[in-house]
Amino acid sequence: MKEHSEFKYLLDLIDMIDWSVVPDFSNKIGRTGYSRRALLKAIFVQKVKGFTVRELIHFLKSNPSFAKCIGFDPIINYVPSEATFSSFKKEFGPSYLDKVIVFTVLKGIKEGIFDTGYLVVDSYPIIFNSFFNNKKSHGKFKDYKEYYRSPLEANFGVKPVSNSKPIYDKYGNPKNAMSYLGYKAHTITFLNVPIFTVVSPASANDKNYAFILLEKVVKYLDLSGFNFLADAAYDSSDLYDYVHLIAGSIAFIPLRNSSKKRLVGECGKKLIKHSHYLESKRNIYRTKFVCDDPSNCPLGRSNCYSYRNYSKYDFRHFLNRESPFFKEIYKKRTLIESIFSRLESNNGTTSLKYTNAMQLECNLSNLFLIASALLAHKMGRDDLLSSPKTLMYETAS
Repeated sequence: MKEHSEFKYLLDLIDMIDWSVVPDFSNKIGRTGYSRRALLKAIFVQKVKGFTVRELIHFLKSNPSFAKCIGFDPIINYVPSEATFSSFKKEFGPSYLDKVIVFTVLKGIKEGIFDTGYLVVDSYPIIFNSFFNNKKSHGKFKDYKEYYRSPLEANFGVKPVSNSKPIYDKYGNPKNAMSYLGYKAHTITFLNVPIFTVVSPASANDKNYAFILLEKVVKYLDLSGFNFLADAAYDSSDLYDYVHLIAGSIAFIPLRNSSKKRLVGECGKKLIKHSHYLESKRNIYRTKFVCDDPSNCPLGRSNCYSYRNYSKYDFRHFLNRESPFFKEIYKKRTLIESIFSRLESNNGTTSLKYTNAMQLECNLSNLFLIASALLAHKMGRDDLLSSPKTLMYETAS
């Protein structure tokens, strides 16, 4: 089998991964009880090759020797149908794949391939294949779930507009963001490979899923003492506190634009600090700001005021974001742009209606990049740790 260059690359990648943590057989999967590991490996091949499910089934039927190598018996058992793959993706427990990723990542950490000193979190959009995502349909979002017979877990969110594909409003002005129907993939990565992904409906807040991803890293990989990098969407006192107090690490996150602006009242006059106190019920500090000249209010009010909340420890404001130290650390975040570009090209559109199914595909894409880095290291090509496509050609030669 491995004399065939295409199969050799796929089987070498599969060999980099410990699949044994996944329970093998279940009578509930397919009419003859397909192997869970075989189904998982098949979807892994789908993500590596960029196949649709139909193309994957055709590939397995056309190459029975390869199908047998990954756990199917194409003569007796047949190859799984689209319905079998769909049911498997929907019902497969994500904790099993987390364990597969953990075992594979730990192997890479042990061999010194992955730098545990930096962790980065970000998200990318996944567009659901629907006429609701047609540019001409934007704004016609009322009761979209009525168009689908089975439940749809995707919903509407906002994503930035690519400079290469500008979108204009009805007045001809370029738009910075656009609505879309789909999901959001929240991913935590090293600087050269992704680790875990959690998929949510598109409307979800990025910050909330950062806690889930950090908890996975701390619990499963036992990591601490790292530099945590994220963009301004994750600027939150409670996230800083979690990184510093629970993960024993340092968060490097720029301030939101709203936090940089001078605090003013409704009339536009500057607000000044009035008092600062601990709210024991929520265990947070609150600072009250009031108008510096209420006697001359153009709105005729006796006073304008506003509150800002701070955590008890306030790690968020201790960091000097203008310092060379912060800038030197934070600029490393740009190294993950190529990773997210690759993940988005692999998972950027979908017809899957369930977040669990989409999460399975996204994490198998992560596993592909992890296994590719391990294979590059095994071949003595550490220069290709983040270049799976080049590695594929090197394996074939």
